[in-house]
Amino acid sequence: MGHQRPADAEDQLVFATEGEDAAAADAQYWTILVVDDEPDVYTATCMALRDVEILGRRLRFLHAASSIDAFELLKSHPDVAVVMLDVVMESESAGLDLVVRIRDELKLAKPRIILRTGQPGYAPEMRAIREYDINDYRIKSELTRTRLFTVLTAALRSYRTLDAMEANRSDLQALLEAQTELLGANTMPAFALGVLERMGMLFRVPGEGLFCGGGRRAGDFDEPPRVVAATGRYADWSWRRIDQLGDTPEAHAVELAFATRRSVHAGGGLALYLPSRTGSDAVAWLATVDLGHRLEQELFELFVQNTAGAADGVRLVERLRDAAYVDGLTRLANRSALAETIDGALRVPPDGPMRLLLIDIDQFSELNETFGDRIGDALLHGVAARLEAGAGSAVRVARVANDTFAAFGPRDALVPADWARRLDPPFEVEGLQIGLSVSFGGVEFNRECASGGEAIKMAYSALKRAKQTGHRSVAFYSHEVATEIKERTRLLHGLRQAFDQQHLFLMYQPQVDAASGRVVGLEALMRWRADDGRLVPPDRFIPVAEQSGLIKDLGAWAMRSAIHRAAALRAAGHGLRMAVNVSMSQLLVPGFEQMVGDALDEGGLPAHALEIEITESVAMQSPDIVLPKLGALKAMGVGVAIDDFGTGYSSLSSLEKLAPDRLKIDRSFVVGLDAEGGGGSIAEMIIDLARTLGFKVVAEGVETLRQRRRLNALGCHELQGYLFSPPLMVDDLPGWLAHAALADSDVDAA
Repeated sequence: MGHQRPADAEDQLVFATEGEDAAAADAQYWTILVVDDEPDVYTATCMALRDVEILGRRLRFLHAASSIDAFELLKSHPDVAVVMLDVVMESESAGLDLVVRIRDELKLAKPRIILRTGQPGYAPEMRAIREYDINDYRIKSELTRTRLFTVLTAALRSYRTLDAMEANRSDLQALLEAQTELLGANTMPAFALGVLERMGMLFRVPGEGLFCGGGRRAGDFDEPPRVVAATGRYADWSWRRIDQLGDTPEAHAVELAFATRRSVHAGGGLALYLPSRTGSDAVAWLATVDLGHRLEQELFELFVQNTAGAADGVRLVERLRDAAYVDGLTRLANRSALAETIDGALRVPPDGPMRLLLIDIDQFSELNETFGDRIGDALLHGVAARLEAGAGSAVRVARVANDTFAAFGPRDALVPADWARRLDPPFEVEGLQIGLSVSFGGVEFNRECASGGEAIKMAYSALKRAKQTGHRSVAFYSHEVATEIKERTRLLHGLRQAFDQQHLFLMYQPQVDAASGRVVGLEALMRWRADDGRLVPPDRFIPVAEQSGLIKDLGAWAMRSAIHRAAALRAAGHGLRMAVNVSMSQLLVPGFEQMVGDALDEGGLPAHALEIEITESVAMQSPDIVLPKLGALKAMGVGVAIDDFGTGYSSLSSLEKLAPDRLKIDRSFVVGLDAEGGGGSIAEMIIDLARTLGFKVVAEGVETLRQRRRLNALGCHELQGYLFSPPLMVDDLPGWLAHAALADSDVDAA
């Protein structure tokens, strides 16, 4: 190893120009040719190394501003040891073309060539290094003074060895072939097998042994290194940890090499220590009775150096491949890998029908906001594990976005209902039971899919359609779906604009006591009047708001507006309960309870005058999430009602834990009360259940006197529907309430 000379040493550096006679350089200098069309690069290189001595010699620099000039200069300077070569000069391939001419036309095999580029996109791949016989390549910005020294030292050591060992051509050729072949490996197991094979060839012994690596530098491993590859009688040792090899000479030799960080003869063989710049050192142990001294020391060192460098290169390729094709969190294939898999199926169509499914976790962003990234990541791990466990070998599972997974394979193996069932059991994370639901977007594999990327886009269109329909939905791509998605996108744009311009408003539908007909409450209902004056149905824009996340802002606005309206009516003598619908997305917003409390304080409304309505599916989806939220609201005095009861999947134990104030019978069950011969058995069961559990019942959608009488007879507590009043504009409320109060007074007087 060379050393740096003092900064004030004399004759620190010799500068040379193209026209200088090569004979002026003597054996005390290493001649370095800098080929770059930017003079500043040459000057900076010289200045950075002006006080440096490497391997006992000072440096002598030549400069060529083009590949043509460099070619002519090399003709007259056969003593050039290192060529530092720019990739892009007079053309994008000028640097690589010059490499070919140096090796093929000038027959110069000894000069070490270091490719430098200021544009990372032009840096060659491993294949280019193999084919063009490039010693190393670097990005110019990486080449600080220290790194220049390191790179040149390695190159000069290689050059000096080549120069000194020309008489040993056979071993030298084997060494270079080993380096080239090892650089061609693209996985560590393949590389490790190649190292063992080449070691056997170099030392003229059977290539039988172990290649061990993994973890950080010796002495600092998170866990003991593993056998990455094994050959001969050790073949069944692959992937074992070193501490699992038992009390064997081979294990002791490998451990000794790791501990001392040097190659050792032990255990009847050679343990070759391969240091790493990335911290992932390795040891290759070759079994033999007596290695002898077949290689000169410098060739041996060069083999170690080149093999260690190649190992770093293979690790880099593996990391780059992982970054390009493997999801870093779940270790599933990523979107790029999935697209390539589909592309392969397009090139060679499979025998049977294929399908692509996107699997999206409903409301995952809200869950992540509520519990934090650690819980969110654990949920994603759990989902990935369940999906992959049930996939089978014919199905490729991937993670294509934050909370979106994909599966591609035979159509019969990709039935959405089957995949949804795998995710139905709650996930237990840090003591929490978290239930998830998923929606699916699918594409039937056909010739319309021009590429894997196009197929994924089509599946996303279908997924958007499913999400807009609601949670736990499934949609498959069609031209009609694509058209609908465009319309929904326009609808969302219009909804955002309407909210920003305050074109949304609330209407209020009365709730009456079933026995007396007295008004006891109001339900706030969000409405949107489009620019053409027509009302946009809530079942069109509410799902869009929920799917886009806009419901959080809309819901907060509706909550505050309804509370202020209830407080104003209360001040006018109408002490009514105000019911406000709340979605799962709103419940999961961190600080939702505090927002409700602040709104009550701002509006001056008692907490008991507010009732939160949530659907049955929301209430039961993730009890560990919902119950604490609703419990906090109930502790404040806020009432809780379960909307659309009977359409979900409640259990008695869940209802008892939730302890709502009211169950709201869905209008679909109220309609049956008009049927001849009875009907309405579900409504009757809900009322009986509520009576048993001590809850009150509100029936929605009451439109006929027959329905009212039947509900009264069954013991329903409150009624809501067009029989009493449609939803009312805010300006119509006072008059309607006054009239209703007068009617109640007349009834009481009678």
